[in-house]
This record gives sequence, structure tokens and C-alpha cells, in this order.
Amino acid sequence: MEEVQVQNPKATEAEIAAAVEEEKKLFNKARARAAFKIHLIIYLLVNALFWIIWYFVFRGTEANNLFFRSILFVTLAWAVIAIGHYVFVYVFNATMAEKELKKLKKQIARDEEKLKKLRTVADQKREEVRNQEKQN
Repeated sequence: MEEVQVQNPKATEAEIAAAVEEEKKLFNKARARAAFKIHLIIYLLVNALFWIIWYFVFRGTEANNLFFRSILFVTLAWAVIAIGHYVFVYVFNATMAEKELKKLKKQIARDEEKLKKLRTVADQKREEVRNQEKQN
């Protein structure tokens, strides 16, 4: 992945982190779309090969019915899978990933808040112990 070049030399760390995060999202989205396109090309080529084999080899023979039903099943089942892949990549992927990312960020913020509280309590306890040791 390329480094993010920031136009503003005085950009804050948060702005740089946001730009890097946005670039990662775009890269992952592009990778998922490329994977779908490869899947679709393989689907089309393999099924075209099956149908060509059926047409030139099995059509009109005793095995015609079995082979025809087999490749019809493979074609339809794989089409359902390819449609699901398309829907996941182009329709649900962005919204689902963004929702999960927001949930994770909220969870991290809650965990950091709990950690701050625990550190405060721990610091207070240490201070109490030190004060008791000084009094003794």
C-alpha cells in the first residue's frame, strides 16, 4: 500500500490517521470488487466450457440427460453463489463494515474509559497506602 501524502504540512495526527483509515477502506473495497470480478470471469469461463462439452460431446447420446442435468445444476447453484458474492461486495459490504467499525470504535472508547477509571482508582489506592505507610 502506498504512503498517504498529506497536502497540509501542519495536519494533525488525527487527520493523518483518518486519511490512512480512509485509504485502507478504499483499498479493501477495491480488493473485494476485484475478487468478485475474478470470480465472475471464472464462473463464465467454466460454465461456457461445460456447455460446449455438453453440446459437442454429450448432446444426442445416452448420457445426455444426466450430463445436462448435472451442468444445469452446477450453473444454477454457482449463479446463486455469484449473486450472493455480488450482493455482499457491492450492496452490504460497505454498510456492514462501517457499522462494525463504529461498534468497534465505541467499544474501544468504552474500554479506554474503564481503563482510565481503573487507573484512577489504582492511583488513589496507592496514594492511600503511601499515606498509611507515612503515618506508621
